[in-house]
Amino acid sequence: MILDRFVKDPEKRHRLQHFIFGFIILIHAYEKFETGHGPYLLFIFAGIIFLTLAFFYHFLERKFPWIDGTFLLIVGTLSLVVAFDYFHMGKKGVPSMYILAAMLQYFMAWKKSRQGIARNVARSKNI
Repeated sequence: MILDRFVKDPEKRHRLQHFIFGFIILIHAYEKFETGHGPYLLFIFAGIIFLTLAFFYHFLERKFPWIDGTFLLIVGTLSLVVAFDYFHMGKKGVPSMYILAAMLQYFMAWKKSRQGIARNVARSKNI
């Protein structure tokens, strides 16, 4: 991945990815606002939540080990909103792929949450 070359620390790279995705969500909100298609307020709200969680990621991860799953839940929900928009526009193939992506994102949210909780339990046993 491109970020592997520029950011060596995996935790910083992970945090930077969250910031990049948050800004992408806000850009998508602006695009929805400009074209008049879709609920741009939902994307603005999700982008702000995403960036807030990314800013406090280091602190939140210690208290809430399932925080990575939360990021994926937000992205999965936005994928479903985009799929609904495309269905509303009369498209047939593209929305199906967004629904598939949302299902995969929800599965990864579940998996990442379980991994975070297991890592937190192992960390607390070592203390």
